[in-house]
Amino acid sequence: MVAVLLYKKLAIMKFLGLLLLAMSLSFGICACENDNNDDKKVSIEVLKAFEQRFPQAVQVDWDIEGKYCVAEFKGTIPDIPELSLEDVPQGTLFNLEAWFDLGANWKMTVVDVPYKVLPKAVQTGFTTSNYGAWKVEDADVIQRNGLDNVYVIEVEQGNTERYLYFNSKGVLTNEKKDNNDYREFL
Repeated sequence: MVAVLLYKKLAIMKFLGLLLLAMSLSFGICACENDNNDDKKVSIEVLKAFEQRFPQAVQVDWDIEGKYCVAEFKGTIPDIPELSLEDVPQGTLFNLEAWFDLGANWKMTVVDVPYKVLPKAVQTGFTTSNYGAWKVEDADVIQRNGLDNVYVIEVEQGNTERYLYFNSKGVLTNEKKDNNDYREFL
């Protein structure tokens, strides 16, 4: 009788051990799964259009923003002749965002650039504006198909931030307190 009880107890412990092992493995597999399934939603056509336009892109991460596929990646600056790139080492990688519609049509590219490479007219427009004494935090170039580039300078003074929008002639065309994205330029 004792041997039978001991055998049942060992069988139950073995079963519980295997159950615990199976649960641990399943939790491990779930934890390793990538929760960002956006890559699977991006069509082959969009991926091909992206690869054709940005062949040197690295560290690409895709998001779906409404009716747009947005790639965040590192790459070289697209052809923007107005930028002063003389002091930028050849092959320098910048942070970029490329926006494509669901039909694989390129809509815009946002390039995070150093302030010093902005066109001289934009730099002059900023320094002579009411914000000229504010601290520059960031600068972006918005490149769009068939339209003029937009230059965005993020500035701060104390706890106050502003996003300043300039055209290529250095004219301040807009200012905002915050900036979630550049969707309004699509």
